[in-house]
Amino acid sequence: MRWENLFVSGVAAWLPPLSTAQDAVMAGLLDPARSKLRGIESVTVASDAEEDAPPRMAARAARAALGRGDVDPADVSLVLHSSLWFQGIDLWPAASYVAHEAVGRHVPAFGLAQRCNGGMGAIELAGAYLGSGIGAGHAALLTTGDRFAGPRIDRWNSVDVTMYGDGAAALVLSTRDGFARVLSTATGVDNSLEILARGDEPFAPHPVEPSPVADLGTRTVRGAELADLPDLTHRYIDLLVAAKTQALEDAGTAIEDIAHAVIPVSRRGTGHELHDLLGLPDERTSWAYGRTTGHVGAGDQYAGLAHLVENALVQPGDRVLLFGGGAGYTCTAAVVEILRMPAQ
Repeated sequence: MRWENLFVSGVAAWLPPLSTAQDAVMAGLLDPARSKLRGIESVTVASDAEEDAPPRMAARAARAALGRGDVDPADVSLVLHSSLWFQGIDLWPAASYVAHEAVGRHVPAFGLAQRCNGGMGAIELAGAYLGSGIGAGHAALLTTGDRFAGPRIDRWNSVDVTMYGDGAAALVLSTRDGFARVLSTATGVDNSLEILARGDEPFAPHPVEPSPVADLGTRTVRGAELADLPDLTHRYIDLLVAAKTQALEDAGTAIEDIAHAVIPVSRRGTGHELHDLLGLPDERTSWAYGRTTGHVGAGDQYAGLAHLVENALVQPGDRVLLFGGGAGYTCTAAVVEILRMPAQ
């Protein structure tokens, strides 16, 4: 999808303090071999206090992004809040809380649960909403927020390819103006791959109590065995490549012209990583930053873009590839062009 009048007005992240992988190794929480293989140096760890509940962190990031974009909350016509896990209260609309805290009472607010691709998918959904003329305002507020607190989640070991960091991020889209222009988005989907996140777990009538520690790696292995798809790896790779290729084509941009790529914080440790599939050297991706925060749920791309602009690692004219993927399976790519350096 090529966009003609879609801009990024503001972007921000709210991340708690870092906890190093070395400290986790010393505490017996992380195997030294796994630490070395994944290459993640530290992750962000929130407190268990109510002030660090995911929606509260998201509201902080939202207010910062709105302020940086100089967007009046009254001009926001949609709020989309993405998350991976528990938002602090069961059977409760976290998106409505974020909207009320950041922009007000009467803005439609919806939660997205498309796992790690929620933040990226929100860009495409919000762009379509703003272009439809449904809302009275010209802006959309997109937020993410997660806290991977134990014992239900083992942030260091629950997922084979990454380690979880806590925090929130926000991005403001506008049809009027911004420091960056969204040139294109593209989403690739293969719903047959949802089994990789389900494994062989039965559908229960209610949550199991006491809740066991989530072993997402085992689910993936069992899901792959049950799916018994000879082309399983190719299905996954095809999605990544198709989303990237379509976004670049719609933006009229060659991969060689991408100054930076903001990608999920993930490492397989096999010598063939996501940047290889994208056709970019590692140093032109967000890995150097992401390996210090860990995988902050659906917010890697917003937080990575905020890092680029806050540290003047991009300049006007640069084109940035934002890339995400999440269980389901969906992949969304977006190409944005930096127009000017935003106020901080």
